[in-house]
Amino acid sequence: MHAQRHHRPLATLALAALATLLAAACSGSGGSGGSAAAPATTALAARPASTAKLTILTPHNGQTVSSQTPEVRLGLKGAKIVAQTSTRIQPDQGHVHLLVDGKLVAMNYGLNERLPKLNPGQHVVQVEFVAADHAPFEPRVLAQAAFNVTP
Repeated sequence: MHAQRHHRPLATLALAALATLLAAACSGSGGSGGSAAAPATTALAARPASTAKLTILTPHNGQTVSSQTPEVRLGLKGAKIVAQTSTRIQPDQGHVHLLVDGKLVAMNYGLNERLPKLNPGQHVVQVEFVAADHAPFEPRVLAQAAFNVTP
């Protein structure tokens, strides 16, 4: 019993250290494949909310397209796209990150983007309006649509 008393503070300290490590590991970038993690100084800072509302106009969810290089057209309200990368974050300014099937295909400064050649079948396009430093807002501004490509 005497040995347990001496190990209890050590065990408590070890558990606290483990919990801290797990919390740090879980707070890392968990975004979909291909996107770069934000710099550590940005990841630890509180992220602002955005005024943006992002929508996918085409291809819309469930649509079948006959082009293997379809164009994605987006709608954006409450914000504007800025071309310059900056660490001065504004809730109504940013860029668009575009993913297809979980892979980053574009970080662009417009609302239209031609996709790379896609195989026939179902695909998922995801778009995110991110801050001018390319890191996400909190909450994230996301839209996605599943569509089919015919040969």
